[in-house]
Amino acid sequence: MLIKDYAEYRAYYCGLCKSIGKINPQLMRLTVNYDIVMLSILAHNYAKIKPEAGMGRCVIHPIGKKFAILKHDQVQEKIVDINTILGYYKLKDDISDENSGKKKIAKDYIKGKYKKAAKRIPGFDSIISKIYEDFDIIQKNKGNLSELIEKSAEMLSEVGKEACPGYDDSLDVFCRNLGRWIYLIDAYDDLWKDYKSNSYNPLIMGKELTEEIVEDLTTMVRANLNDYIRKIRDSYDTMDITISEGPLSNVIYLGLQARTDQVLENRGNKCKKTLL
Repeated sequence: MLIKDYAEYRAYYCGLCKSIGKINPQLMRLTVNYDIVMLSILAHNYAKIKPEAGMGRCVIHPIGKKFAILKHDQVQEKIVDINTILGYYKLKDDISDENSGKKKIAKDYIKGKYKKAAKRIPGFDSIISKIYEDFDIIQKNKGNLSELIEKSAEMLSEVGKEACPGYDDSLDVFCRNLGRWIYLIDAYDDLWKDYKSNSYNPLIMGKELTEEIVEDLTTMVRANLNDYIRKIRDSYDTMDITISEGPLSNVIYLGLQARTDQVLENRGNKCKKTLL
């Protein structure tokens, strides 16, 4: 990523972190992630709001030169609520799958913040709740991979609709294929972890993970992920992106493929999750 694009991307990332701190307790700032940064750039474009930046420092690194950080605005505020709601339901789902004590503590901590976010955007909360219920039913019935992929596509479509005013066909294709990409790459990335723990993974479905099976799965996953990326890029090319095009295009044209190649190279052994 070019230095100027990185600086602009960091301004969005740190701006979202500070926005989370304005709306929620400071520990919630740990929930900032690369996905909502990309969503923030898209949402600013669709809202036709050019964000303002001020100079500041990171709370974790208070010493050193100041750098550009986006100021809090209505777009960031909506995305913070979306992120809180998605985080809450993801924790509930993880607890159902893993029964993790740490995640139970995290869910209890986030619950009050989730309720406030849900009051501000109740329609979105209701939709996401229903989607996670559908996920749970599909998984309990040992549903197939395509059902789960399409449910993930539906969820990303709803996220785009809530975040981006003037949601159009191009953004719908973009969001749905990003949702498919996210679900499939995560399922493949968890392949060996789920196999060893005997956890549900639609790529396994009772298979013994021999070298031949893993090779066949890798070939199938690669073909589908590359197809999703192609559709994401094609839809992106039809969008009117005039705000922060550099860092956004970097993620679309380089980040997605780099992440795909990294995960596939690890052949189902868990990678660090990042688009960049």
